[in-house]
Parts: sequence; C-alpha cells; structure tokens
Amino acid sequence: MKDQQDVQNIKVWDWSIRVFHGSLPLVIFALWFTRLDTEIHMLFAQLLMFLLLYRLIWGVIGTPYARFGHFLYGPRTLLDYIKGFFTGKKPPYLSHNPLGGLMVLVMLLVLGLQLMTGLFIDDFIFPGPLYDRVPAAVSDWMTHWHPRIFKLLLGLIALHLLAIVVYRLKGEKLAKAMLTGKKQPGKQPRDLRAEPQVFPWPRFVLAVILALLPVGVVFYWL
Repeated sequence: MKDQQDVQNIKVWDWSIRVFHGSLPLVIFALWFTRLDTEIHMLFAQLLMFLLLYRLIWGVIGTPYARFGHFLYGPRTLLDYIKGFFTGKKPPYLSHNPLGGLMVLVMLLVLGLQLMTGLFIDDFIFPGPLYDRVPAAVSDWMTHWHPRIFKLLLGLIALHLLAIVVYRLKGEKLAKAMLTGKKQPGKQPRDLRAEPQVFPWPRFVLAVILALLPVGVVFYWL
C-alpha cells in the first residue's frame, strides 16, 4: 500500500510545516548576519514574527500531526519515553515523540522571548519598534537579555542537531521525514491517525491572515 494509511509510508508533515521548518534556520541566520543593519534586520524580524505566529496558530487549527494537542504529552508519558529510549524499548511516533514535542515547545518559547526582547531593545545601534512604548528600565532589561537569549537559542539548535544525529544512528530518519513529509516507522506507531490528511486551505488562509495582522500592527501601525 502506498496511501497515507500504510504504516510504511505515512504522510505526516504538510507542506506548510516543512516550509516553516526549512525557513526558520535561514531567518535566524539572516537576523544574526544583519544585526548591524537596522532596516534589513527589522525586515527579517517581521518574517520571524510571522513564522512564529503562524506556527502557533497552525498548532491549533492545522493538520492533525501538526497540532500541539497531538504531540505534547504529560510528565508520565515523557518519563516512560525517556526510559524506553535508554533501554531500547521506546515506542514509535509519527509526529514529534514526547521529547521532540517538548523541544518544539521550548524552542518556540525561546524564539518568542528573543523576538519580544528585540521589539523593545534600545542599544544605540538601532531601536526596536516598541522601545519608546515602555519605561527606560524595561527597555534596558530587554537590551540586556536580547543577546543572552540568542546564545541560549544557539545551544538549543546545537542540541536539536545532535538529537537528529542520535536518532539517525538508531535508524530513525527525522531529517528525511521533514523533507518528504512522510515517515516509515516500521511498526504500528502510537499516534497513528485513521483519517486521511487533506490540506485545509481555508484554515491555512485564516492562519496566514491572523499571523500577518500583528506584524502589521507592531511594525507599521503602532
């Protein structure tokens, strides 16, 4: 069988999630590279804000495997997965496994903090778009933490890449799955969805509009 219900060839990641995943590291690099160029840096900051908001919205109304409710698990499931990982008895998952889901949550949180501090920064090279909307003490605090959160972000990226290598050595091709949108778990996965995954275009358009509106408000209307 070659349809998406075949456990040997299951469609997991829709094209928008794959575009998000591929675009995010490029935008992060571009933000670092343009850190001394105010105008271009702010353009990439707008793109980062759009991507993060889109992912948050898509995590609620998007395709089944992309939803947070599908891959965020409680502490007990997380601990059981960690035990299984080290004993060689970890159960297969199609979407993010419990550890991967936790990493997604942490990564989005840190990226959000990095973006938020950048909006209020005032380091005399260039101000953030909202730096004059808060007391100077708050702007100074944001300016202090902006580069430090970026270092934390780099550490998370390194950990993410290491995890991809470790899982590849264990026979799980996470990078390939994100590129193709399909996974081959080899046996019945814990989070298999029975219904076909049809791309919901109306919800996609809604997500794009809802993600664009705050960008326009913050960078152009405030």
